[in-house]
Formats: sequence, structure tokens, C-alpha cells
Amino acid sequence: MNLVKEHDQVYKEYLNFINETIKDVKSIRRTKKFILKKEDVATEKEISQIEGDSSVAEEIEESEIKQKRASSKIYNFSNGDVYIGKMVDGNMDGTGIYTFSTEEGTMEYVGDFKDDMKHGKGIFTFSNGNSYAGGFENDLMNGIGKMIYSSKDEYIGNWKDGQKNGVGIYIWEEGSVYVGEFRNSKMEGYGTCYNKEGKIIYEGEWKNNLVHGKGTYTWQEGKIYTGDFLHGKKHGTGTFYLNNELVYDGTWKFDKPSICNRSLDELFSSKF
Repeated sequence: MNLVKEHDQVYKEYLNFINETIKDVKSIRRTKKFILKKEDVATEKEISQIEGDSSVAEEIEESEIKQKRASSKIYNFSNGDVYIGKMVDGNMDGTGIYTFSTEEGTMEYVGDFKDDMKHGKGIFTFSNGNSYAGGFENDLMNGIGKMIYSSKDEYIGNWKDGQKNGVGIYIWEEGSVYVGEFRNSKMEGYGTCYNKEGKIIYEGEWKNNLVHGKGTYTWQEGKIYTGDFLHGKKHGTGTFYLNNELVYDGTWKFDKPSICNRSLDELFSSKF
């Protein structure tokens, strides 16, 4: 991936954090193998206590429960969910692996837990094939994270409460790249778009995943437009160059030059 030096440095910083997360997850998976080999499975009484069966809970001494839950083991819950890791006071706490099923398919989280929630660093695999590696807070994707989509597109950057927010990098499967601001999982703010050869094709403002505001668009054929955009169209005041020579400087309306509210084609075809 060819990016300008500033953007390349940001990408490397994000990637370092993701690689640390992947390293931690590999360690947790090694621990899982050790626990499976020991066959250290939580008893039915322990499971009932965790799931809130008070009649069984009375049969277990509280000190015994805390002691058992402090060590990592296999928890097979009555709804089919499986947790391999540590329990503290009936909650997943520490590092572990949680696997569960929905109508859409099976999902898995490997990483840090706190009070039964994903909290810290980890990898979450979605039922639709998407995979996220990075930070979590209160069960939601927060901080730096990387999402690999089932389409083979990728996003690496900042997240807030499960949404892409802040500066991030989106890479399409065919090689195009966007580097810039995101709000509520959409390209919005200031950003730069590269083609698959690494050349800048647009730099400027975005809104709702479209070029919007002030910006510069560059074509491979030596064409350059710099000026106003509206919802993905050249619209407002702008300048058009061809091979560095000025061709038109003025008003644009929905991708076409406009004079007196008429396109150049309309003016040239008019009969005087």
C-alpha cells in the first residue's frame, strides 16, 4: 500500500497496536489448549450458581465457589454457550474465550473481560464473516481497532461505542484507500483518497461517504478540478485544469460548468 509519508506513519502506528492484540490472543488460545488438555470442566452446581439457580447455590459454600472461579476452566452453559477462562463472583473477568450462537450463526470473542463484558483488547469474529481485532470498552469496540469484512475490505483506525469515529484508514478489496476522518462509521470531515496505484485522486472535505465541501479531484488523464463539491458532484465555484493549463474557472452545477444557470453544452447549442 503506497501512501504519503504522513499517512504511512499513522497506518504503521495503528498496525503495531493490532499486532500486539493478535499476539495476546495467540497466548490466550495456547492457554485454551492447556485447559482442554486438563479437562478442567465446571461442575453442574457451579454452572447453576452462575446462572442463578438459588436452590443449588445454597448447597455450595461461598468460599469454595470463589476459589474455584478464580482459576481458568471450561464453562458449558445450559443455552449452549461455552466460556473458557476465569470467573470472578459469577462474572467473566480476566482473559478468556467466549463462543455463542445466534440465528445468524456462531460468534466468538477471544480477549480481555471485565464484569461479563468485553473490555480491554481482543478479537471478535462475527457470524457474517467479519472479524475485528483491537480495543473494547464496556462490551463495545472502542479505541484502535481493525475490521476485516467478509467482502475483503478493511478498516483500521479509531472506534467509539461500536462505530468508526476519528481518524481511520479504509482499504477496498481492489486496492483503493481512504485516509481521513470518520463520524458514525461514515467518511465525514477531511480525507484523502488514493487509487490502487497509490496516487492521490481526491483530497478535501467529505460528508456521508461522499465528497462534499472544498476539495481537489485529479484524473489520470491530466485533468484536475479544485473547488466546491455537493453530495459527490462538482457544484459551486471551481477551477478545471488540463495538463496544468487553465480551462475553466467559474460556476459549476451538478458536475457541469454553468453560466447564467445554463451548462456550456446548452450555451454552445443555442441559436442566436
